Amino acid sequence: MTNLAALSIPDLQQYAQGAVAAPFGLVLDDGSVLQSLEVVRRVPGKRLVCRGLLNGQAIYAKLFIGGQAGKYAARDKRGARWLAQARLATPTLLLESGVASQGCEALLYGAIPARNAEQVWQDLDEEGRHALALRLVEEVARHHRAGLLQTDLYLKNFLVDAQAVYTLDGDGIRQLRVFGRQRQQWDNLARLISKFDVDAVAAWLPSLLRQYVAVIGGTASDIDIMQQLIARHWQRDMRQYASKVQRSCTDVAVEEKPWHYLAINRAQDSPGVRQALATPDGLLDATSAVRLKSGNTCTVAAVEIDQRKMVIKRYNIKNFWHGLGRAWRPSRAVVSWSNAFRLQLKGIATPAAVAVLERRWLGLRREAYLLTEFMIARDAAEFYADLTIDREVKERVAQRIARLFFQLFCLQLEHGDFKATNILIRDQYPLLIDLDSMRQHACKKRFERRHARDLQRFFKNWQGDAATSQLLAAAFRAVYADGRVLDQAGIVFNQSEKDE
Repeated sequence: MTNLAALSIPDLQQYAQGAVAAPFGLVLDDGSVLQSLEVVRRVPGKRLVCRGLLNGQAIYAKLFIGGQAGKYAARDKRGARWLAQARLATPTLLLESGVASQGCEALLYGAIPARNAEQVWQDLDEEGRHALALRLVEEVARHHRAGLLQTDLYLKNFLVDAQAVYTLDGDGIRQLRVFGRQRQQWDNLARLISKFDVDAVAAWLPSLLRQYVAVIGGTASDIDIMQQLIARHWQRDMRQYASKVQRSCTDVAVEEKPWHYLAINRAQDSPGVRQALATPDGLLDATSAVRLKSGNTCTVAAVEIDQRKMVIKRYNIKNFWHGLGRAWRPSRAVVSWSNAFRLQLKGIATPAAVAVLERRWLGLRREAYLLTEFMIARDAAEFYADLTIDREVKERVAQRIARLFFQLFCLQLEHGDFKATNILIRDQYPLLIDLDSMRQHACKKRFERRHARDLQRFFKNWQGDAATSQLLAAAFRAVYADGRVLDQAGIVFNQSEKDE
């Protein structure tokens, strides 16, 4: 028999803040008993989404807490009702109740045996992803045809099975405005497309727009206009996320005090990591640490924490005047931290950022430390200098490096230091490191000049190796649909050399 008293104990605020993670039970005000609740998503201090059981039935419980719980619960319920009325696939709202003693409003939805679109996406090849993109565009077109708008267009907010695409998160559902409706639809469609693979969007865009028009009718947006709208969403999403991970959020836990600033990736958090960062210099100087770099500006070592290999990088203060100049600005460690998440958001491979620590004195910044995962890989210079590697493999890797550059080009991200040592090759895939000089540009014309400079610096690594330089040039020419920026960088591919 269920012990109701035991089930009513959990402090939902603690679960929302991530302080507790164990499965729990809950008794709602109407007497319903929720069992085996596991948190699948949390918005600190505001919301919990849990999967669990209600009378043996699999459900998802949305638990709204905080001062505006009633407002957000009402909005979520309203959106779910609009979707159902429009005959759009969405989970069924089974029950609404709450826990008044904790200021909680609860909405219980029937569980659907399907994975979210982001999970499905990860398991597909390029052709499969294109097919899924078409299905998602078709579903959003149905939203628009019904006069609805999903304002929170993340792939996680769709469930996908063989028969249907289900829309989640009624909180994000709005009704289209009467005036400026078409522009609103196009911008919403652009927001969805901005969630697809950056380097595939240009090739897919004509077919995606045809699919949209086939459902909604009318005329498609001009491709150039749509590309501008997509780029605008890329820019905004990256700026917002880079700012978000500098404060406590779903992905990051932040502790800010007069003497330090500490941010930890929740997925990488552990008592061992926190203990190691209490004395980061001791971690760097430990006999077990493998020193990778010692210099005036930074010190880098490979270390082991919780039986996991990691890399710690200390950004040094060279002298009084250098320290004075750095005291007022975000440290290079925090810049690298934000840029790692920026790249992660857009699917560009880089070692996971584990934690960042800034030492402070009365709020003024001093030394800073960045902790990242350790990658067993060799840099691009070593990879292409290895004569035992087949040319076919080198060409495949060159294509992937070119695609990485093209992604940066589409996103208007300047790396700023493209030494060959800053691209690691792991399992034939490139990873980008050393992100403290990376900048996101708003002005496209200015960025193109900076991207050309990134390209020039990268190709400078093979000035004395014509064969590798031509192999890379061929890959870049194949990937970049518009070769203007390659021309600007002076990257020339000699077809006759390849033919020989």
